Amino acid sequence: MILDLEQQLGTPLFFRERGALRPTPAGEVYLQGCREVLAIDRSVKREISDLSGGLRGKITLAVTSLTEEFLLPHILGAFDAAYPNVQLDLMEERMQNMSGLVRDGKADLALVRTQGEPELSYTLVMENPVYLQVPPAYAAAHPEFRPGIQNPAIPPEVLHGQPVILLKKGRGLREGADRLFLQYSITPSTVLETDNLHVAHGLTQLNKGFTFVPSFAVRDFFHDDASSFYCPLKGYSFVRPLYCCYARHRYLTKAEHFLIQLISDASAGESRPSDTSG
Repeated sequence: MILDLEQQLGTPLFFRERGALRPTPAGEVYLQGCREVLAIDRSVKREISDLSGGLRGKITLAVTSLTEEFLLPHILGAFDAAYPNVQLDLMEERMQNMSGLVRDGKADLALVRTQGEPELSYTLVMENPVYLQVPPAYAAAHPEFRPGIQNPAIPPEVLHGQPVILLKKGRGLREGADRLFLQYSITPSTVLETDNLHVAHGLTQLNKGFTFVPSFAVRDFFHDDASSFYCPLKGYSFVRPLYCCYARHRYLTKAEHFLIQLISDASAGESRPSDTSG
């Protein structure tokens, strides 16, 4: 079949190397066209299903472990109530693999940090500012600090020579912290590394150092306790936007539109934990 197609097109589509096939430039064009045709076919079928009600089916949503833990519990109940016969499957992956899962058709939607791939479309669902969590000992030395997020911004240079707790390399939050340190020539006195944001939060409460906490995690961490102090960085925008991406030719079903809106609505209130400064 491939040989017939190559003869018809007048050009080889694959390099044949020791029994393996590797697409030629013409093959890449052909495969991309096939992917787009299949995507359009699936999209048309989804649109027809929506015309008949669209209350059944399955959505595969790719997320990181951090997003899955702190954001999704706030939306799953509402989604199940609105679409009880639509199965929502969660696919946990590293951020760098998200776009590929959607591009290859393994996930319908994915929550990603960046946009720009021409084969995908993007909807902004969250701005997600990042707070600096300061140790209680630091807050005690600054009477203006109160538990919660309503604290004055502090200069990034404060972190120079201080202990910090960071997620391990390869995590997006760590990359943001490393960029901050490079820009301001910050050298911490010590760096404790962990894979778990809960651990970083707890160590900061125990005065082991400063850490960074995304706003959607702050609301879960802060429960009117007296040892959690968060503040923005003065003169530095530490924001990690979150986009929902999907195939460019993809028809979004009513259930998918509803899911994206749920994520956006949940995110709108994510930086407003209770504050005890009153």
